[in-house]
Amino acid sequence: MARVRIGTGSRGGGMGAGRATAVVNLHREGPLLPATLRSLLLARETAAAQGHQVEILAVADRPDAPTLAALERFRGDIDRVLHVDHGDLGAARAEGIAAASHDWVFLHDGDDLYSSNWYLVFFEALAAGRIDPRTVWHTEIFARFGDILDLRRIIDSRDPRFHPLFLAAEWYYSNKCVLHRSLIAEFPLPRNSLRTGLGNEDWAWSCDTIHGGVRHSPLPGTVCFYRVKPAAQSLGLTPGMIHGPSRLFAPENVAALTRARAAAGGPRAFADGLTPMADPRIGAEPLPPWFWQEVDRQGAFESLITEFHRLGRRERRLPLPNLNWNVVTAAEAVLEGLDARPKIFLFASLDGLRAADILVDRLLAAAAAHEDGAFQPVLVVDEGGGLAAPARLAAAHGAKVISTRLLTEHFRLGEWYVRRFLMRPLVQFPGSIVLDLGSDCFAALFGQFHRTLLECMRMVRMILPDPVADPCAPALANAQRNAPAWTAHTGGPVPVTVHPAAAHAFPGPLWAPCPMPARAVAALEAAIAGRFADRPPAVAPLLLDDLLAPQVAAPLAVESLPARVRLLARSGAVERLAFAPDGGRERAVYRTAGSWVDPAWFDAAARAFDDDPRAGIALPPIHAEIAPDGRYVCRWLDLARPDLVLSGLFERLRLGVRVPVIAMLRQPLDGPLPDSAEALIRALWAAVRAGQRAAAAGETIAILRDPALYPDSGLSGAQGAPCRKGEAA
Repeated sequence: MARVRIGTGSRGGGMGAGRATAVVNLHREGPLLPATLRSLLLARETAAAQGHQVEILAVADRPDAPTLAALERFRGDIDRVLHVDHGDLGAARAEGIAAASHDWVFLHDGDDLYSSNWYLVFFEALAAGRIDPRTVWHTEIFARFGDILDLRRIIDSRDPRFHPLFLAAEWYYSNKCVLHRSLIAEFPLPRNSLRTGLGNEDWAWSCDTIHGGVRHSPLPGTVCFYRVKPAAQSLGLTPGMIHGPSRLFAPENVAALTRARAAAGGPRAFADGLTPMADPRIGAEPLPPWFWQEVDRQGAFESLITEFHRLGRRERRLPLPNLNWNVVTAAEAVLEGLDARPKIFLFASLDGLRAADILVDRLLAAAAAHEDGAFQPVLVVDEGGGLAAPARLAAAHGAKVISTRLLTEHFRLGEWYVRRFLMRPLVQFPGSIVLDLGSDCFAALFGQFHRTLLECMRMVRMILPDPVADPCAPALANAQRNAPAWTAHTGGPVPVTVHPAAAHAFPGPLWAPCPMPARAVAALEAAIAGRFADRPPAVAPLLLDDLLAPQVAAPLAVESLPARVRLLARSGAVERLAFAPDGGRERAVYRTAGSWVDPAWFDAAARAFDDDPRAGIALPPIHAEIAPDGRYVCRWLDLARPDLVLSGLFERLRLGVRVPVIAMLRQPLDGPLPDSAEALIRALWAAVRAGQRAAAAGETIAILRDPALYPDSGLSGAQGAPCRKGEAA
């Protein structure tokens, strides 16, 4: 590590008057900005009176007109204005730090205020040799005003009452601080991504820096007045955001911290429970007189700050932040036992899950074997009336077990803590696979952190293997609860692996049901049937590939058309066939280029006409379509509303989705043969609107062949199904 030269602030070091740059980040503060600038100018004047210099650098990241107008009023007071186009606080702050004229940098947001001595106290400590460049310096008091009115003291990260694993679920250190910019080169500021839900850049940066040996410490006698805005206007309060992966929470580092904690001794063999504020043995100190002086000074710039005078007598105390050692112990329990491999997270609620013991065990075995052991299985379980056996599952499958009951009942964590603890392993291992069995714990997580789950995981898949689709069942209710957020974020249907007998409960366009192949169904049923036998029978292993991409789990062989099918006519991309069922009347069949259909469909469609004399159109109920990005999408068509099915096909064609179109009709279409998929869908839609009823032809599937896999196949003759390996979108 390069040695940092400590001077009084200039790039070249040197002794004398202190010099620093105040980087003020602006975006859409508008009328809130003048109060902040007046507060900073007062602090600069206070420092300048003692011979110190502070450059004020405003970094305007996509500012709105009111913010620019407010900034213009202070043109003579601001040293420089840097316009950037990041749309991200971390990136804009980093560019401002790089552009600063001095190595010591104060970081500000454009809506907070600071004690008038903030700069001066730092310069005096710097001149006295008490400032370490590998320490991030904060104000002693963090006073929140606006939508919240409260106070807390900043705790030193080297204080023995503080533990780094507190940061798993609590935020302690904001980026309203002063630092040596060499720290930014060593620990780049994280970015905030509304798309992925990874953000809280100051929280994430404090994790990285503390792990790297950097200290966070308060400067006595200083205060930051932090404005709390409504969540809709505050980046820090954006719902569903979580700090990203950090080496602080790497399993090997957690183990090292645990060993260090044991070696240090002290009264921490048993964890304190959740307490309302700080350590109950410490108490809260009275507010010092200088704090009230600053309330009055800054209240002249922002009247909301004077609300602190309204605090009741009992509230006029200065507590430390929450120091709950049960959080540390819970973090150790959640993260221990995880290895370096990506994970397959299996979420399950044991109550209400048919044969939960066998099902979960078989799925963990499949996860352990997936891609030759490339993944570590992790079971996140609502045990309910059941009880997981972590030692047995670890021995059998190398699985880690995380119990929600352990977090809520043993560690006594509140809902805020539990959700962030369950998310931490997922955040730490991006690119993992998430499988949900309709669990309560996943539904709670997905409602808050669906962006992170959908964007940062390799795959998220719901698996509902119960053959009975009971709409009152908790698993189905949880799946329905997750679906709106899923489709709103991805713009596509929800992929769900289901028992073939229950596929009708997941109609499009909300769902992309993937019926479990017969091999997977047989493996599960055989295991469940023998669960109470004296000697359970040997059963074929369950393969995860069968559940993750069942529509392409095994390539379908190239099939020829049945002998009773003949080509009658062709027009453009559409051909008309005739099918003669055994002992029955010949039926008209229409299909588009590249549309393959299960050969059993022809007889099933003809039988549908015999079963329902009013049916005029028969369609395969399962479609495998090719999305614009090349992935296969499996859909179950709700043929109770054939007009909506056909209009959906037409709309997806317009959006670039390639769909198979094949239909058997009781009577041929009137008029000339359509020459395109769009024209054929229009003709079928007109027939439905004229009163034709549609029938589902058994559990059969139509697949659009990928031309990249079958470049030489024509419309008639041998019909092959795609054998692409991949997941449903």
